Amino acid sequence: MTGATVSAAVPRRAAALLAIGLIAATSPAAAHGPIFSASPHTPFKGAVEIELDYNREKASGAGKSESEREVALEIEYGITADWEVGVELPHVKKDEDGRGKAGIGDVVLGTKYRFLRHDSPGAQTTAGLLFKVKLPSGDDDSDPRLGTGSTDFTGGLTGGYESRRWYAFADAIYRLNTEGGGGLEKGDRQFLDLVGGVRPVLTGYLEPDTVLFLELNWENANRDRRNGAAVADTGGWEMFVSPGIFWTYRQHAVRTGVQIPLARNLNGAQAGTDYRLTLQFEYHF
Repeated sequence: MTGATVSAAVPRRAAALLAIGLIAATSPAAAHGPIFSASPHTPFKGAVEIELDYNREKASGAGKSESEREVALEIEYGITADWEVGVELPHVKKDEDGRGKAGIGDVVLGTKYRFLRHDSPGAQTTAGLLFKVKLPSGDDDSDPRLGTGSTDFTGGLTGGYESRRWYAFADAIYRLNTEGGGGLEKGDRQFLDLVGGVRPVLTGYLEPDTVLFLELNWENANRDRRNGAAVADTGGWEMFVSPGIFWTYRQHAVRTGVQIPLARNLNGAQAGTDYRLTLQFEYHF
């Protein structure tokens, strides 16, 4: 190789290394989804995500007091980089006005397809469709009931924007409930969510990373029906503001957040949500 050829190759090689460095420096870190809302994120092809969740909810009002604690194991698998399947296995403990019951809850099977992924320098825009089926595995004859006794279906659209510093997500979801035990059909539910997030400190991929989220969550429930007739003290909407933290280190993640009610309009005499709390541990490989 001549001296001229060597001198020409060196700048080209240096330029290539510089380009690779710039891409690595501006590419988004591992996907960070919201805490209480749906995310378009899917694991890479062949990846397995294992998540252990602790959820707690309390409601009161109209002379009623209700609480629920749930520990759930979630497993997700990436069929492709854009298509995942998963299962949620919950154990629940419910208390209503002094009556308590604990046991297996309703198992949920789900899938998600990311149909849009647009990469730009330091940012990524994505969108996906999700579908879930809730199976009647929980005891619906207990008092309080641990399951609905029905097979229910959930579908929705979710989208997000992720950069090195800023995050934004939104989703619209509908849950279709069918008739369960005792002729009771829980009202269909609708969900709308808006989420903003920020990474206060820009870190490298192999360093611990923290993202702060703030969500606005709206939920509406149609009236329940028993044997075809509407149940009076059911249905209505609630809105929550939900701060949360997403912390990651390599293949590990911890998420936590709390939903705080902002406004509600419930039909008749019902207990309204006081708060919802979640703590989630995730590992992927």
